[in-house]
Amino acid sequence: MLELAATGRLTVRREPAGLGLRLLYVSDLHLTPWHGHVVEQVLDQVRALEPELVLLGGDLVDLRSGLPLLSHLVQRLEAPFEAVPGNHDRFVGLQAIERVLGKPWLTRVTRNGIHIDGAPQPDGHVLVAHEPTLDENYRYVLAGHLHGSQFVLREHKGLLYPGAWFYRWNGDRFQRNKTTLLVSRGVND
Repeated sequence: MLELAATGRLTVRREPAGLGLRLLYVSDLHLTPWHGHVVEQVLDQVRALEPELVLLGGDLVDLRSGLPLLSHLVQRLEAPFEAVPGNHDRFVGLQAIERVLGKPWLTRVTRNGIHIDGAPQPDGHVLVAHEPTLDENYRYVLAGHLHGSQFVLREHKGLLYPGAWFYRWNGDRFQRNKTTLLVSRGVND
């Protein structure tokens, strides 16, 4: 199967986390004026899944002209949301995107993520990041950035090839001790 950008139906992967909180992690929207269908699919999923918190995992817009679509998304979300920046957001301008979000980026804790749960025990911690990292200070790490390696010719032992030859986190799920890294394939290429 070959899909170019987000021309197909949005795929949602369910991962039981045992956090007592329904989270929806959405990464790599890469919005431009031509991606209204992407926003509508995300909004449909939010309505269907009824998350208690939506986490926007970076690379929200690719062009300043994509900011109105981001505004449309956050104004119509039927759940609270938080966001971390991605590398493409820096090109567009973090302050401009913050204004559209109506709130500051989550930027505490590490260089690319946020500790969203105040529980002192490790099992209650979630790190929301854009770039995958397996930080064992957290029970779960949610990341995107890789788009499932843009294309996948083969899956083997949880890795997506050929991308896994170049980047160690090209896969959907990684486990080290008590830490689980969940990598989103992204909404839009």
